[in-house]
Amino acid sequence: MNVNDGAVLTTSKDIEIQAPVETVWKIQTDIDAWPDWQPEISEAKVAGAIEPGATFVWKSGGLKLTSTIGKVTENNFIGWNGKGFGASAIHTWEFVALENGSTLVRTNESMDGWLVKLLKGMMEKKLNESLATWLNALKQSAESL
Repeated sequence: MNVNDGAVLTTSKDIEIQAPVETVWKIQTDIDAWPDWQPEISEAKVAGAIEPGATFVWKSGGLKLTSTIGKVTENNFIGWNGKGFGASAIHTWEFVALENGSTLVRTNESMDGWLVKLLKGMMEKKLNESLATWLNALKQSAESL
């Protein structure tokens, strides 16, 4: 599963977290607990196990989203896609265990659709801020354990 490189908007961010990959993975893939540590997410509920085809409904920044998991490789990769009013997105997360015991987390996202095209500048700024917030919150949560 890859982001759409031809989409109106694509971005990528990464962070090194001083925690084992299993810890970081567990926090990131416990979707129901996202509101406990992710400040922009007020609701999150997955229907079933974390596996391809599972859907989850979540609210981020006041927007209600429905996403479908496309690929999962435990302690290594999770990706999902979703559609909303005038936009579609693909979001992937990679987790790499480093020799020093920490974890490199890399996230990529693409967004497409007429609304993204219309509001590209504003949406690009918001997406980059949101991903930075998410990564920093994941880091803080994992390193506090």
